[in-house]
Amino acid sequence: MPTTQYVPTTDSNGTSNLSHLISQRHQEVMSLLRPSDLEKIFGPGEEVDIPEKGYTDPEWYFQSSDGCVWGIGWRWGSTRLRGRGASGNGFFFDHPSPDSAAEFISFIAKELSSHNSSGVAAVINKLMQSAE
Repeated sequence: MPTTQYVPTTDSNGTSNLSHLISQRHQEVMSLLRPSDLEKIFGPGEEVDIPEKGYTDPEWYFQSSDGCVWGIGWRWGSTRLRGRGASGNGFFFDHPSPDSAAEFISFIAKELSSHNSSGVAAVINKLMQSAE
């Protein structure tokens, strides 16, 4: 089975909160992520400054090789999985699957672990191993 590739993108139009797609274990992994961890690996994120709606931290987005857009963002200080499915017919997007969401979280966790970006990398790696 081919491995999904992820390329950084600034195309966040049409994305929404997709945290409901991921398991409790992956939500635990997400809760450990901090903007500084992602910035060390992927560089500066997309700046978001809408404090009245709870958006004050940067966000990072990636286009997957299957056409989905995935992102990590924060609202009111809580980490959220953001994204949208691949283009479907017309103006609509196909809804991404829980398996695709889990694969994206695994990609982020592996990048953190391989770059050993922070003290949480070991904890994330351990959580991911128990999720498999």
